[in-house]
Amino acid sequence: MIDFPSKFLSMPNCRMENLGSMEPISIKHYQFFFDLSQDGLAIHSEGKILRANDTLIRMLGYDSIEEVIGKPVLQFVHPRSQSVVKERIQKMSQEGMVVGAIEEEFIRKDGSTLFVEVTATAFFENEVQYFQVVVKNINFRKRMELELERLRSKLKITQERLLGVIEGTKDAICAVDIHFRVIAFNSSFELSFWKLYGKKIEEGNLLPELILDPVERSVVIENWSRALRGEVYTTERTMQGLVQDSAIFEISYSSIRDSSHNLIGATQIIRDITERKHGEEKLKKTLEEKEVMLKEIHHRVKNNLQVVTSLLSLQSEHYGNERISHILKECGRRIQSMALIHKELYQSENITKIDFYDYLNTLLVSLLHSFGKEKK
Repeated sequence: MIDFPSKFLSMPNCRMENLGSMEPISIKHYQFFFDLSQDGLAIHSEGKILRANDTLIRMLGYDSIEEVIGKPVLQFVHPRSQSVVKERIQKMSQEGMVVGAIEEEFIRKDGSTLFVEVTATAFFENEVQYFQVVVKNINFRKRMELELERLRSKLKITQERLLGVIEGTKDAICAVDIHFRVIAFNSSFELSFWKLYGKKIEEGNLLPELILDPVERSVVIENWSRALRGEVYTTERTMQGLVQDSAIFEISYSSIRDSSHNLIGATQIIRDITERKHGEEKLKKTLEEKEVMLKEIHHRVKNNLQVVTSLLSLQSEHYGNERISHILKECGRRIQSMALIHKELYQSENITKIDFYDYLNTLLVSLLHSFGKEKK
């Protein structure tokens, strides 16, 4: 009969001595250790489990030791770890060596995966080789490590995408901490800063110290200070760079806060709007020229229509034929209607919308006035 528990005394960290008598611990007490150990303990030989403690049984999700004893060792080892287990058994068989802690994956009764750390050694009894193992449950730690690794990988992907977006934009972006120390910037900002101030910027630089002109330095400090006080705003500046012609910039500032909403820095986004501003000025000038032209056209059309109306009115008074006189007066009224429409179009801010109530009211007054003259 093999005394399996005593064999664990040869395992690393499993030999204990009484500090008073310096005599080996008794087998009875070791049996107690075997049964109540917080780690799983087992002995197997020829590929089958011969002995296991309750801790290991519970780790594997079984209700009784009978469900485990006599079963193949590899039945409880995940396919991903079987090659490691086979290699370990082979080494111990050939060299009789003690194998230090190795992380493995076991399969529980319900099919779920269990992460463990296994320490093993081999011994002979009656010319039969046995293997004894100590199994430490690292499932919680391992799953936390895997989740942490997953989150790190996800964060890395997010950072790479964000970096791609930031680097891909033409806008110059920079961030500083509460002490004006540069903590991040994109290549567009690096180029813009060099063009404006003739300085190469690096992470860790104190931004104000890179600006030599005292007036410009004061403006920069004030703008950043507003953002570092929590203000979010946008301003426009016309700047003459050391190696750049005068340009107009739209500069947006915002604050940076941590997860506890504490203010830890500020960001600046600079956009060159020189072309846009020049385009706006050109458009404004064009609109002003068109406004002058429309005024001239309006006055000419109004005067010409007035002349035609007057001529028709004079002609209608000279004709003795009542029918012709009536036709001429009708033409005059229609021209008056055209003149009113032209006036409404000119005075309307939106030519797609005309105040027909006002138009009809004016037209009616004009017609009544015309008919009144006719009756006289």
